[in-house]
Amino acid sequence: MRIASYLLPLLLFASPAMASGTFNLHGTIHAERDISAAAFLGELLVIGADEAVGHDNNENYIQLLKREGNDYHLSSEILVYKGNKERGRELDIEGIATEGNHIFVVGSHALARKRIKPQADHKKNLKRLATIKMEPGRKQLFRLTLDSTNSVIKRERTSLAEIISNDPILSPFAAIPSKENGIDIEAVAAKNGQLYLGFRGPVLRGGYVPVMQLQFDKPKESYRLHYLNLGGRGIRDMATVSDGFLILSGPVGDEALSYQLLHWNGHDTLPGSSNGQLKLLDEINSPAGGKAEGIAVSGTTDLFYNIIVVFDGIKGGTPRHYTINR
Repeated sequence: MRIASYLLPLLLFASPAMASGTFNLHGTIHAERDISAAAFLGELLVIGADEAVGHDNNENYIQLLKREGNDYHLSSEILVYKGNKERGRELDIEGIATEGNHIFVVGSHALARKRIKPQADHKKNLKRLATIKMEPGRKQLFRLTLDSTNSVIKRERTSLAEIISNDPILSPFAAIPSKENGIDIEAVAAKNGQLYLGFRGPVLRGGYVPVMQLQFDKPKESYRLHYLNLGGRGIRDMATVSDGFLILSGPVGDEALSYQLLHWNGHDTLPGSSNGQLKLLDEINSPAGGKAEGIAVSGTTDLFYNIIVVFDGIKGGTPRHYTINR
């Protein structure tokens, strides 16, 4: 494994991961080829997709699954956001985190350029190339409070759009489509009352990618940015562990970069800051046609992290268990 030279002061040596096999999700899984986020709420696996479903393609769900044997079976689901044509049909769920009886769900806050269609003529493709989809529904962050039966008793939401548009580093990227290194939030983790939102893009000069830390109740007053050097990769997901965070990193767009799993101790790694540290744990190999999109921590020991990885682009998410050396 080759590591870019400018990463060496920040990355410690990697230890090999041991995949312990795939498992299946049972039940009616919404947008099952587009699973993009995962987390654990106690023993329940929580998943979400970055595509809306329903008759009008405007229903955005998270689903809770219970383990039975080696597989997970659908237990219940929560409609997080029901959009419309004016405010946006799609939340574009990219990150899920839990803390206590709260579930946090974040939309990408991203813009998207329309895809080129090989079968279309030149004029139509020029029009598609010039079209950027404005999706206000994506610019939302939800906090769902659950009761003992996992029913939602309080639903709150905010947006990070104003913070992004006023931040001197992030604001220039707010008008750029996500896969062209524009704003794209792909991860959220919760720790000690703080949220940590990981950006797939932008990746800044030198390979630095931002993580936004804030309190849900006062985001504008509390937010700060950390910077992590992921060797040109963006953050695809994050999960909380006792000594920091696990980070799944991967390409910002369609570039040929591998997916990597890292440990981050929660401190800024920008030179001049103190105590920031990243440890490369291993490469995550995606199955054919899939993209590593979500991680969830199922347990830890003194020696290992036990995690689940889900893959976008494949029916059922092809989830895999991994045991990772700490």
